[in-house]
Formats: sequence, structure tokens, C-alpha cells
Amino acid sequence: MQKSIEKVFKKYKNISDCFTYAYVGIPKDVACIEEDFYGTYDAFIAKYPDIKYKKKFPIVLYMHGSSGLFTGDKYRRYIVEKAGAIFFAPNSFKIQNRPTYSSPVKEKNYIKVHKIRLAEIQYTHNALKKLPFVDTKNIFLMGNSEGGLAAAIYKSKAFKGRIITAFSCESSYFYTNFKLGSKKDEPLLNIIGTHDQFFSKKSDLNRKYKVQGNGIDALKKYHYAKIVILTKTKHDITTNPYVEDEIVGFLKLWIDRE
Repeated sequence: MQKSIEKVFKKYKNISDCFTYAYVGIPKDVACIEEDFYGTYDAFIAKYPDIKYKKKFPIVLYMHGSSGLFTGDKYRRYIVEKAGAIFFAPNSFKIQNRPTYSSPVKEKNYIKVHKIRLAEIQYTHNALKKLPFVDTKNIFLMGNSEGGLAAAIYKSKAFKGRIITAFSCESSYFYTNFKLGSKKDEPLLNIIGTHDQFFSKKSDLNRKYKVQGNGIDALKKYHYAKIVILTKTKHDITTNPYVEDEIVGFLKLWIDRE
């Protein structure tokens, strides 16, 4: 994977822009600002150029889906206002000449995007560790849909935990060689709806694939994994009232606050 990521760095010269123009949610207590900040990272820096940070905060590195931030806007409100953590989502669409797709397409088309998303994680994670307000012992990786796959397969032992939403942790039309990239004792939360149009067992896109529509097979060997299967719920799981409590509860449980 490392060689593949290095190739992406060389091919897409402005990959740093996914970090510069990331979607963020910054709690006001990070630096005693007047209110929680929601916007892009470049706008935050422009608004507070001489900011002095009060303390380090836990942070969620969030990988958005193929439509951009979208549902992630709800997630960042949960994360900032209820879990007391920073939300930081690299903006994939700021990468010039980034490939896109409209399902269904051949797997090689998906793979091109998956490689870029993995590179975004690595670049952003490395950059976050250098920021003065980030608690490097409490960096969580989260992803939704397309971003959920990237967050799930990214191979690293560096994260405190992972949250995968609107994606079933298994091989499918979207990626046929699925394997979790986390260590066995890393806390994991996988949330998906029973009527997900893309990744459920009944999805038309998965007619030729043996899928369960959830991550049970992949996660059963993980010591601190939880799978939430939401009935009567489609791909946008934020429509389900249980989602907020699951995400906030997971973060509150695993964030190590001294």
C-alpha cells in the first residue's frame, strides 16, 4: 500500500490542498474563541491568524463520501458539540484531475479513487500530528460510504479507533479484496442500514456478489468491535435517530481524557 500511496503523491501534485481546504469543526474551547467554528480549515486560519491554543483536543479524521461532505455535516455537529472533539475532513475534490465514477462501473475505476482516498488519509494524518491543538494519542479515523471503505482498509496501527458508516465491511462490487487495515485490539464501530442502496444484501449492485450487508464476518475476530444494523434505513443513515447516540457514545467511551 505504501508504494501505491507514494505513486499517488507523485501523480497528484496538489494533494496537500485536500488538507488546506479540509472541512472542519473546531470546539470553541480549543483556543477560547467566541463560538464553535464550522467551515474550512483555510477559513479558520484566516479568521484566527494569531490564535493561541489553550490545550490539545481529541480529533476525528473523517473521510467523506463520493458526494462530498453532505452527511458529514451532521456528523461534525455530533462530534464537536456532543463528543467534545475536533472534526477534520480532507476535501477530496480539491485534488486536481481526481477521477470520479457513476456506479456501476468496472472495479478498476473504483480502485483509482480508492488509492487517492488512502493517500488523503496518510497525508492528512501526518499533517494533523504536527498541529499544536491535536492530541496525537486520541486520533480517530472515520469514513462514510466511499470514505468508509478507505477508513476501513487503510493499514495502520496509529489510530485510537475507527468508525465506518454507510459501508459494509466486506468484499463487494465496490472492492473485491476487502481486508481491514486495523489491529485486532483497535476499537471499531460499523453502522449500516438494512436498505442501503449500495452495500446491503439486497442492493442491485451486489447481485453477483455474496454479501451479508454488514461487517460481521470481518469484525468477529476483533476484540472491541461493534456492528449496528439499522432497520428501515437506507444509505443516508443520518435519517435514523439512533445514529447520533452510537457515534457519540463510541467516542466518549474510547477517548482517553486525562
